[in-house]
Amino acid sequence: MHRTEPPQLATWILEHGIPGDCDEALRGDLLEGFRSGRTDGWFWRQALAAWFIGWLRYLSMRRSLLIFATLWSTLAPAFTALLDNTVQNPRLFNPAWTSVNVLSMFWLWVALNTSFLWTGMLLFVLAQSRLASTHGWNNLKRAFRLAPLIFLPTYFATFVLMNLFAYPGFEIHAVTLKPLGEITDWALRADALRLPYFVAILWAMWGATPLMKSFSANLSDWAPATSQTQTPAAVATPRFLLDTYGAKRFLSLLVGAGLLNALIAGFLLCRLPASHTPSVQSLLSRAAIYVALGALAGMAGIYLYWKNPASPFRTAPPLPFPLFALACAAGWVWVPAMVLFSEQLSAATALAGAIGAFFLAAGLRHIAAFAFATASSNSIEPPEEFEIFTETLYRPPREVEGYVIALSLYCAAWAVATRSNYTACTLLALSAFLFGWKRTFTPTDATNPHREYKRAVMRLALVFLPAVLITTWALLDGVAHRNYVEAVKAARAKAAQDAADENAKQQTQPAANGISGYHSIILWPPLEKKQIVAPVLRPASLLTPSDAKPIIIRFDGPYWYFQPPGKAPSLSAHQARGTPLAIDIQTNNAIPLVMEAHQPLGASIRVARCRAIHIAVLNRDNRSGILNVALLLTDSSSTGHPQLYLGQEPVVSSQPEHFTLKTAPVREELQFAVPQPATLRKFDEITVMFLPESPNSGVGPKVAIEQFELLSR
Repeated sequence: MHRTEPPQLATWILEHGIPGDCDEALRGDLLEGFRSGRTDGWFWRQALAAWFIGWLRYLSMRRSLLIFATLWSTLAPAFTALLDNTVQNPRLFNPAWTSVNVLSMFWLWVALNTSFLWTGMLLFVLAQSRLASTHGWNNLKRAFRLAPLIFLPTYFATFVLMNLFAYPGFEIHAVTLKPLGEITDWALRADALRLPYFVAILWAMWGATPLMKSFSANLSDWAPATSQTQTPAAVATPRFLLDTYGAKRFLSLLVGAGLLNALIAGFLLCRLPASHTPSVQSLLSRAAIYVALGALAGMAGIYLYWKNPASPFRTAPPLPFPLFALACAAGWVWVPAMVLFSEQLSAATALAGAIGAFFLAAGLRHIAAFAFATASSNSIEPPEEFEIFTETLYRPPREVEGYVIALSLYCAAWAVATRSNYTACTLLALSAFLFGWKRTFTPTDATNPHREYKRAVMRLALVFLPAVLITTWALLDGVAHRNYVEAVKAARAKAAQDAADENAKQQTQPAANGISGYHSIILWPPLEKKQIVAPVLRPASLLTPSDAKPIIIRFDGPYWYFQPPGKAPSLSAHQARGTPLAIDIQTNNAIPLVMEAHQPLGASIRVARCRAIHIAVLNRDNRSGILNVALLLTDSSSTGHPQLYLGQEPVVSSQPEHFTLKTAPVREELQFAVPQPATLRKFDEITVMFLPESPNSGVGPKVAIEQFELLSR
């Protein structure tokens, strides 16, 4: 027995869940359709669709406020970091005064945050000239008074919830908080700081913001034709020839469903071959199969929605299904290449997505002209009335596609630079789709179905072979990337096993397992076997005019390990003997580790007599990333210890093109030229600073100094 009343919860959503007044026409149409034999699932889908479109229309009427509140709240972490740096500045605020006057500091904090909110609201009012003329100043005054009252409870509620979520609180390093860096910080802490500002601006300005034109049509457009007694004229005339907006909206839904289905099939079925050395013929055949699977999966996705009982295209489609599927397949054939490139974290993902979006837009442009040509030709337009100076008074329509394309291209370039391949793919695909849509010209004979079928088949045939070739390229790169990753894993596993075996043999030797157990470390070279030599009088100065040969100085100084803001190890620093080649020293916090090597000379050297300094180093660092070495000359005998910086040079074996998993130390020689004239007259100490890339700043490099070679001028 069929029920005569629809589900109560779905009916309540139609009556109370949609903002604004209840649409009685929509409710009546849905109730009539349900009583004529529709199922509960159909009624639920229609109710949820109406709820979604109703909220979309309601929010789109205030989209300018939503966009501005989002953009202004994005600056909130930067404002907070600037505020913290200002309060902690001893020149502006005395620490003793701030600790005593807690209440005064609280009200100062409230005033500063209120000024930040009011500044944003004022900018929004200046940008929206209709605010003052439409609603008057009374609503604006109320909004400005309401903003701090909304902000304070929202801020403290967010603060309590975030501290409970990340108990005992977020770990914050004040040294790393920079205002410009906080703008692009999208971590949980930064998003929690943005939320109170977003809610305060949105809540305060909601009633004072004028309504804009809604993006959505009436909700009754979503209700299907439910009447069982249609006239022959109504049956003969397809409904979507009259309701083009609903047809275009459903076509967009079908395109999204087909694309999603093609992506799912690509991630599930597109796999690299098991062979590590596949032939080109096998990769070409595999690529052709993947491209065909992408096209077929997209067609299957739209077919399910096209033939669904709730689909408005099931009885009166505006165009044939094969034509629509062929037009969309020209874009779906690029999905396998995009999926394969994305698994390799390659920037070519964005290129494949942009090409597919361009051909998809071109195909949709043609079939859109075919589908809605009849509706536009049947519409009766009133005769035009020409006025004097019509051409002078004509204003060209405002098109925002160009701005969207330019902004998407700039953001995609930034995403590629930061290796955010999925973001870059989405932005480039959007730019290519808009460009293809605007630059594709609709044919004059768009109402001829035979020509449209021929164009769709020809377009798909032309893009099939390039899609296969690019998918083959993705497979070749994927196999090479997989082989490299497996080789690196095997080499690292072997190196780790060798290191474990070596550590097991040297259990009796003292080890320094990082700076986690000490505030700072001083590492001295191992003691060499003592030799009996005759005493030699050390000269008072090296590199005298009589020295023609270069001076070789074996490194026997200490290695310093410490963290900022310190400039040297503490007096209680842990001291041990060893070489950086065999000892791992790292930090257990986010502050970088500073590693320096200090070589005292015992005698002063005149800078004017020194032409260059060569350093021989032994590199056994297995981490990927460039390592730079800087050289500093110091005169410790003079007041103030003046210094001369000679620049920095990269360690060649640490660069990507020379990076290998080193099991034995690699000997290299770095050259530093001494400028002439120089601000320093003499020096008696050489300091070598190791400067790794930021991902490796918390681990001491496995690089040791072998010797210095001083060349005379």
